[in-house]
Amino acid sequence: MKKLYLNLIILILSLAGGFLNAQQVSDKQINDLVTVLKANNKSEEDIKTILNGIIKDPELYNALWQNFIKQSYISENNKFKFLNDLNIAFKTFQSKDSATTSLGFTYDFNFDYAKFIEKENHRVSHTFGLSAKGNVAFNKDANPNNFLETKVNYSYTHFSGGVIRQNDEEVFTRLNEIEDKLVAMKDMKSPEALKLWDEFGNNLKLSDQFYYGLSPKFAFESNQDFSKTQFTPGLMIDLGAKGWDNSSLLSKLNILDYPFALLRLITGADKTFTVYGSTVPTLQIGCDYVIPNKDLVRESLTGNKDPFPRFRIETGFRTFISRIKKENIFFNANYRFYQEIDAPASVKAAGLSSVNYFVMALQTTSGFYASYAAGRLPFDAKNDQVYSLGFNYKF
Repeated sequence: MKKLYLNLIILILSLAGGFLNAQQVSDKQINDLVTVLKANNKSEEDIKTILNGIIKDPELYNALWQNFIKQSYISENNKFKFLNDLNIAFKTFQSKDSATTSLGFTYDFNFDYAKFIEKENHRVSHTFGLSAKGNVAFNKDANPNNFLETKVNYSYTHFSGGVIRQNDEEVFTRLNEIEDKLVAMKDMKSPEALKLWDEFGNNLKLSDQFYYGLSPKFAFESNQDFSKTQFTPGLMIDLGAKGWDNSSLLSKLNILDYPFALLRLITGADKTFTVYGSTVPTLQIGCDYVIPNKDLVRESLTGNKDPFPRFRIETGFRTFISRIKKENIFFNANYRFYQEIDAPASVKAAGLSSVNYFVMALQTTSGFYASYAAGRLPFDAKNDQVYSLGFNYKF
């Protein structure tokens, strides 16, 4: 079955026009490997085990995918330009209560068209977006986070603050001079450039920024084989704040960044203990009107597929940890909570009226990441603790 998935991926990429020789290269490499193993007196069973291990390796699929992307950008017509808005990561899932690993991938696609309108003391944006995200396992029965969401939405966002606080003509003149000097430099990491960057930062004192957004949306939720599906129109409210001056009160209130500020100091990434106000967690709250389409479990519990209201909340946090040689390391965290409003007694008794999900990850600029997730999402059968390891590509 895993070999079938490998061939299927190669076939799809070949038909897409960016990976014409993938099948030939893959077959040749596999045949060469088998020849070498046989020459070393490996048994048929040992050869089969080794090949299965290769096919389970997410880096094999990441290499195929990355090569396809490079080839598609080389082509003159660039017919895969939409991949600029796609993040995809092939990885292995490992549940804490199971020794079985599952090869699969995570995808996150976001396309937005935004129009910004500048006002005297603020600005607003009107955004139309399409997004899709989820986890897919090649063995669907082993998918620990079996939840896919696709949605279209409109968002009105109001921004205030985030402007230069000094009203000094000399400051603006000096900032322009620094910009002109930096543009003329070839090495942005030279001692002279770094000195200018420090001076630029010291002069560029921005006020705290706050924003809120209203987002009516229409979404479609399912598990990966679409045996459970539901439509979820609703309204979301987005709230956020950024303390661009790390000495501001807002920056000091960002308590989640305190442990990472200490790590940055210990590893030498920052010269002083500095809490980043730009990493204040974001918050999204809203209400959905869930319209079940296919859900045998709910239908058996309630005897119907009547729509129901659902409250949801989501918060996200991302910050810089340290730098190792040329690799920047980041910490990401996300928490989601769903609560059915006035759920039937049978749904409550089955423990399906509310679910919550938490995931955190370490990620490098090259794309390597390791993550840990706990809880469950809608449609998941049980709470899981899941470890994932893989590579992420952002296009």
